[in-house]
Amino acid sequence: MPDNRRRRQQMRQTGYYVEGSTVRKLETAPEEHSAGQRRQTVEKRAAGQRRLTAEERRRNAEKRRKKEIARKNQERALRLNLTYTLFLIFSVVVTVAACVFYLSLQNEVLRTSEQVADLKSELSTITNENVAMEERINSAVDLSEVYQRAVGEFGMTAITEGQIHYYSNDNQDYVKQYRQIPADD
Repeated sequence: MPDNRRRRQQMRQTGYYVEGSTVRKLETAPEEHSAGQRRQTVEKRAAGQRRLTAEERRRNAEKRRKKEIARKNQERALRLNLTYTLFLIFSVVVTVAACVFYLSLQNEVLRTSEQVADLKSELSTITNENVAMEERINSAVDLSEVYQRAVGEFGMTAITEGQIHYYSNDNQDYVKQYRQIPADD
């Protein structure tokens, strides 16, 4: 208790007090009133309230009315109307549909590129096999032996200049022979 008295006395003298270390609180101590002064203050407040009741009632009614209007406006703003909700649903559906369509296209492109890679690999393998087969065929057949056999066994002779006929066909890429080709006289 003596500590509290010392604090009160210090607050009255300086207007602020020190708690603990030297930290100063800038709040001033409240003034102490006697019981009579308190009673007079309370009576003044009550008399002032009685005089302003009609005006305060009007002000309070106006404040309440404004608060009610503001609350209704907030509720109206927070409520979603039907057209806005339908628009949001439509937008979400369109966005999801576009995403699904995009993902399906991306998946199709991926599958197609994998097929192209597989076909390129297969083409490379077949080309290598073809080259290897051609080399085996060429190495298996001796052309000089074929010439010897054609001339010796079958009596074939080499082509002479008079046996070669040139024919030009501008209309098609290939020629079907139905009769003898006329000589170049």
